[in-house]
Amino acid sequence: MPRLTAIRKQALDGLMKDALFEATVGVLNEHGVDGMTMDRVATAAGVAKASLYRYFRSKRDLVEFVYARIVDPIFEELERLAAAKQPAREKLSEQLRTFLEHVAKHAGVFKLLFEDDTAHGLLQSSERRTFDAASERLAAFFRQGISEGVFRPNDPLALANMYLGLCKGVLHGQPDLEHGEAREKIHRLILGTLLFGIATDAGRTG
Repeated sequence: MPRLTAIRKQALDGLMKDALFEATVGVLNEHGVDGMTMDRVATAAGVAKASLYRYFRSKRDLVEFVYARIVDPIFEELERLAAAKQPAREKLSEQLRTFLEHVAKHAGVFKLLFEDDTAHGLLQSSERRTFDAASERLAAFFRQGISEGVFRPNDPLALANMYLGLCKGVLHGQPDLEHGEAREKIHRLILGTLLFGIATDAGRTG
């Protein structure tokens, strides 16, 4: 019986956190990070403020919770691809396409979390840890590509950092990712620039 009670409590906690995630995202979209308060999130979720504080002690905790929910699927995809038996270039292409689809699906939240100065201050350490962890996982893709002979033998971690920097730089311009054709254009831009550079044949020989 205690085991059943624990399972039930875990399920209820999961449902509560799902509700709090949706409520927090709604408040963020309506009021921004500066206007997000614990009171507003509790009201949006339809729970008492005391219940909200059982799960999250502060506004920072809530923002970090939303951030984790947003980036976790990206890491799950990285882990899946790392274990897949595919050529490195295919893995990188598939990862980028899935990433762009994920950003498009949560465009409003991504914009708030990554472009808002207040959010950046609250998430600075989390963003740094996320970048480092993503670089480590992506380095395996480049290491595989080097062993396959399709990537030049450079430092895999440096290549991963370059790739992430390129993605961040392109997305900082807030391109239209709503339509599949637009995402494919960004996909070609990022992957093409990484793999082939920006110089034309004339530029390479000039």
